[in-house]
Amino acid sequence: MINKLRAKLIVVITLILTIAVFFIMFAVNALERTTNRAEIENRIKRIADLDGFLPSDLGTINPYGEGQSGFTDCFSVQINHFYELRRIVLTRNVDVEQQDILNYANEALESDMTFGEMGIYAYYIQQKPYGMIIVFMDIKSYQQAQNNLLRTTALIGLLTVFVFFGMAVALSFWLVKPVKDTLEKQKLFISNASHELKTPLAVIRANSDVLETETGDNKWLGYIRSETERMNELVNELLCLARLDDKTGHKPIMAEFNLTDIFLQTILPFESRVFEMGKHLETEAEPDLMYKGDASLIKHIITILTDNAIKYSDEHGLIRARLYSKSNKRIIEIYNTGEGVPKDKLNKIFERFYRSDESRNSKTGGYGLGLAIAKSSVEAHGGKITAHGEYGKWIQFTVVL
Repeated sequence: MINKLRAKLIVVITLILTIAVFFIMFAVNALERTTNRAEIENRIKRIADLDGFLPSDLGTINPYGEGQSGFTDCFSVQINHFYELRRIVLTRNVDVEQQDILNYANEALESDMTFGEMGIYAYYIQQKPYGMIIVFMDIKSYQQAQNNLLRTTALIGLLTVFVFFGMAVALSFWLVKPVKDTLEKQKLFISNASHELKTPLAVIRANSDVLETETGDNKWLGYIRSETERMNELVNELLCLARLDDKTGHKPIMAEFNLTDIFLQTILPFESRVFEMGKHLETEAEPDLMYKGDASLIKHIITILTDNAIKYSDEHGLIRARLYSKSNKRIIEIYNTGEGVPKDKLNKIFERFYRSDESRNSKTGGYGLGLAIAKSSVEAHGGKITAHGEYGKWIQFTVVL
């Protein structure tokens, strides 16, 4: 639980900070592009106003250190009212073939835009008394500066993500520490309280037996024994959870065993109980399936799920237990007809002490710990347990080991 909480915190913190940084970087690049585009448009319009010749001050400004050619290399095409070539004006050391110039001009006219970009050139179309002029300006320096900024901000962004990830990892330890301390105290209390409760429960049971020998059996002693058994069952479940929660000790004893034998030995004793309740039990097991794990925990998982299926199956209902292998995995399925659990509560039934109003009422007993114990036991083996079904008809628990 703590590790999952830390993982969520790390993801959320890293994601939020990363989105903020990349938004800023996107804004910087967008602002740079807008500024460059405005400057290019201003310059090319000034050239168009002079019929393709450079203003006297245009070549003196060069913040990128690329030489004047990066800003002032341009050429223009003058066209009369009949769309015939009137004149071509070249500036600086423009090395462009005349046919290429005409192709650029035709492409600009077909774009239906007065200002735009075409490869390494920006173009601008301006109406003139003699027709129109199309000015092309070399913008390689602008593009190179924009690309350099993009690469720089991208690199900074990636480095920032790693930094934020490290910060989130460090911060997550600090944020979850109060939760971790509380959970540790809670686990310690449950473990200690469970151990302490076993002694008075044993004394109550022993005294009730003595009273029975002296006064004979009566309903009051029956109530005492019944409630003592219920309390003893709860204490045993709490102790089981405490052992599963204890990662430093009480680890599962992993050894290879015949899973099929354990499965059948656990399921078959339920047959008489099912028969007495007027229900039907079907068992299917693939023969001689071997598995390396804690046999006692696996048996406990099967017991919990089967007992759960019998309790919550409908009158004359069907309980089906199945064991098989698939893709080198061992799969246990426990199915029962009955009311089942609503879909919106299927993900909650493995929580401790959770009891849905529809399927876990007080008539069936229990404390909402059985499925939590089963889940912890399955996860101790690196497996997964899930539940699915159709509410009002059936439910099935699937354990994948």
